[in-house]
Amino acid sequence: MIRDILARILCEFGKWIGKATSKSQLRSLKYSGERTRLRSPVVIYHADSIAVGSFVDIGENVVLRGAGGIAIGDRVLIAAGAVITTVGHPLELPRWGITVTKPVRIGDDVWIGANAVILPGVSIGSGSIVGAGAVVSRDVPADTVVAGVPARVIKTIPRAPKPL
Repeated sequence: MIRDILARILCEFGKWIGKATSKSQLRSLKYSGERTRLRSPVVIYHADSIAVGSFVDIGENVVLRGAGGIAIGDRVLIAAGAVITTVGHPLELPRWGITVTKPVRIGDDVWIGANAVILPGVSIGSGSIVGAGAVVSRDVPADTVVAGVPARVIKTIPRAPKPL
């Protein structure tokens, strides 16, 4: 009985700590819109170079490496374990200790699947879906589904007509 009560208390404490951490991480971003949610733990590097729109949900164990700048639009879903990085290394030697940065842009209404990797310099068009585990090394057009390693276009998403 006491064991169960202690387990519940620790669980609630963990949730509280996670929420506090998420709020402080959101405040450290360059910009964060309304109703943006970080599901702890989320690892953020160079928060002052990351702008996140409104109604964005960032899943557990996501890594954002923002040295080159990350812009995330509105109504974006980023599933657990995804990595968005703006940092890489040059092809030429020496590579150790030398980094190259390129910005990443993610449009509105994008869904990034679990464990997907978005590499430096990539833009993902509005309305697109990145499949789970995909490695995105090139730009993704709007309203497109990409998947695989490296990510390839799987299909185009038809836009529903706007109501009158």
